[in-house]
Amino acid sequence: MQAPDTLTSLRWDPVLARVEVIDQTLLPHRLQWQPLETLQSFCHAIRAMQVRGAPLIGITAAFGLAQELARDASDQNLEAAVAALLQTRPTAVNLGWALQQVRQAVAGLEPGARAGVALQRALELREQ
Repeated sequence: MQAPDTLTSLRWDPVLARVEVIDQTLLPHRLQWQPLETLQSFCHAIRAMQVRGAPLIGITAAFGLAQELARDASDQNLEAAVAALLQTRPTAVNLGWALQQVRQAVAGLEPGARAGVALQRALELREQ
């Protein structure tokens, strides 16, 4: 089996509406994709270092916030989700920056419009 020319550490599956990351704790011995679907799973992936590197940690957090807003886009849950994700790595600059990018993108929107905008912003951040 030949490895692909490029491999990304995080992928968005639009059919299943979930994120999958390479569990970096298993490298280099095994390549395993870990699905992330809940706020808790995103927090665990960051805290347990399943995702590594400042940019990837930030992008993972952005997708985690977007996924959580798809579940509950209320003001209260937005702030609680941001706080939970920030607590995973309080000193991670990219994590805070990415969360701020998503938070600014949904600021002033009605809750019903937040999830789609948050996901779009996370996808944009992944491409940067």
